[in-house]
Formats: sequence, structure tokens, C-alpha cells
Amino acid sequence: MIKLVAGLGNPGRKYSRTRHNLGFMVADLLAEKYSSGFKSAKGDYRQSTVSLSGRNIIVIKPTTYMNLSGDAVRVAADYHGIDPNEILVITDDINLPLGKIRIRLRGADGGHRGLRSVVDELQTDCFSRLRLGVGLPDCPEIASEVFVLENFRKEEEKSVKEMIENAVSAVELIVSDGVQTAQQTYN
Repeated sequence: MIKLVAGLGNPGRKYSRTRHNLGFMVADLLAEKYSSGFKSAKGDYRQSTVSLSGRNIIVIKPTTYMNLSGDAVRVAADYHGIDPNEILVITDDINLPLGKIRIRLRGADGGHRGLRSVVDELQTDCFSRLRLGVGLPDCPEIASEVFVLENFRKEEEKSVKEMIENAVSAVELIVSDGVQTAQQTYN
């Protein structure tokens, strides 16, 4: 049963519309949909509480940079008494085409440094993840580290908006019916 949703991204206006900030975008829409804002918390993260399926779910956005997100996730989980298997991490994924979402119960970090940080800090990969596709750069000379820090192109915005909305619906389904049901619907 999910009790903590962590949307990963980079803090600051400079990064707000970048591919790497999809986790923040989903967390923001989730909080907005349930009329809950974010406030400072006990660690390096901002927190919102939303009521889903009759339960209060903690939603966080780490204020560390992406590669250090794990510390904020661990601190929030420890503070609220939440086990790793009760955590859902939302992040971007260059290995998925733009607009595609994938839900996993556990697994490797896939080279994603934010996920690697969460695995390292929690000392387990036994947490759920919702990965949002940003695709690969059109030009192979562009490094993935540069690509994910670029804003979405104008022609991508419709797909991005739909993906974020689908991701919020996926979070709702994960909380209400479980990860496996959501996997059957969205994967």
C-alpha cells in the first residue's frame, strides 16, 4: 500500500519545464487536483498531503538536486514511519518514448542517477516507480545529461501534458487498487 509519493526533479525556476522535472510536474498536478499546496518539511523536501481512496498520502518534491534525491526520500520515509515498499518514486526515463509511462514494483535504476540515489539511501530497490518517457535526443551528439536538462519543445507539449495527466491517473489507481492493477492498465 503506497503511503509516500516522491516526484523527482531539480529545484528552481530554471529547471521547471525540463525533461528531468517530470516527477515534479506530476507531483504538482496531483497536489493541485486535490487542492493541496506544498510547504517546507523536516528535511530537504517540500511536502503536500492529498486524500486518495480515503487515505492521506504524503507527496514530496526533494529540494536537493536530482542526483541527491535519495536523502530527501529517506528522511521523509523515516519521519513518517514509511517502509520502502510503501513508496512510489516518479521520474523521467530516456529509455521510453515520449508520452509512454511504465510502472514497476521494483528493479534496477536503469542508469538514472536520481533513482540510484534513492536505492542507495533506502538500501533497497524494493520500492515502486512510475517512469515517464522523454525519449532520446534526435541528434546522437547530444549527451543524455544535457538532453534531460533541456525544456520540452513546443511540438512536444501536448504529449507531455497528456502524459502528466495519465501519470496522475496512474498514481490514483496505484493507491486505490495496487501496483499490479495499474501495470495492467498503463504498461
